[in-house]
Amino acid sequence: MKSLTALPSFDAEESPPAREPNRLGLTAILSVVYLSLALACLIQWNAPHPWARVDLISAWYLGTRLVGSIHSLISSRRAFQSRSLRREWWGQTSNPAIVKWVILLMLCDLLVFWDYGHWHLIPSLERPALRCLGLVLYSVAVAWQIWTDSYLARHFSADDFPRVPTMIGPFRSVRHPRYAAAVLGKIALALVFASPVGWLLLLPWTIVLVHKVRSEEVHLRKIFGAHYDAYAKKTARLLPGVY
Repeated sequence: MKSLTALPSFDAEESPPAREPNRLGLTAILSVVYLSLALACLIQWNAPHPWARVDLISAWYLGTRLVGSIHSLISSRRAFQSRSLRREWWGQTSNPAIVKWVILLMLCDLLVFWDYGHWHLIPSLERPALRCLGLVLYSVAVAWQIWTDSYLARHFSADDFPRVPTMIGPFRSVRHPRYAAAVLGKIALALVFASPVGWLLLLPWTIVLVHKVRSEEVHLRKIFGAHYDAYAKKTARLLPGVY
């Protein structure tokens, strides 16, 4: 998960960050494994029609998620050249311990897929209109994520990182657009797969992301100082007019 407003520049006297072994391929493999596990949770292995729960809506969701993951990997490829860049890109500099919670919640998300494929805890939630709404919301979230990543990637491709916060594109009105998309995506997950588990997980996901936002803002204020304070007065953290 990442949502840096901008990145600190390296001083000219500093040595360029050392190149690490290529972790981009490993991250890509893990992304494919996760999506494969999500798909496996939908398959009813011993049923007469094992692929019945891989319907058009669930398949469209997984395909959209794959597109978002591919774009994220492509846009972040320069960040994988060094450990320091990668940590900044993924927001690990401000609070590295929270990454464990993100991984744990992602694993818990697999229960949402399992519920749709096997448990059907609350069948009344499975309404086509609600599922289609969830798919629309998720498509918006992925499009927003791609837009955000495109602006973040420019900072990693520049010769000198700017010393002021980004105030263009999605950052014009929201300081953490990537996390805003993540919250919207979790709402969409619960709707698409008609799962009470998804709604229950929305609370810890929101707590973790809000905590991550606040930790990153402390980090960014150390980098940008008064520039960030001025920027924060003009923008919302996640949702304009609300928070």
